[in-house]
Amino acid sequence: MLGWLTIGGLVLVMGILADDWLASRYRRPLSHMRPRPQDLRKLGMEETDLKGLHRTLSRLKR
Repeated sequence: MLGWLTIGGLVLVMGILADDWLASRYRRPLSHMRPRPQDLRKLGMEETDLKGLHRTLSRLKR
């Protein structure tokens, strides 16, 4: 019985320490996840590039 209480107490303390560590670590803003223009073709995200779409349409109209 005492062994289970010891293991439970250790798990509880480790959980508290892990929660404190996760709460205090540095997080990068989500803006770093936006694709760069040179990566759009690599990622298959051409359809989300509105500037490129407008550029292509203006070229086709000429």
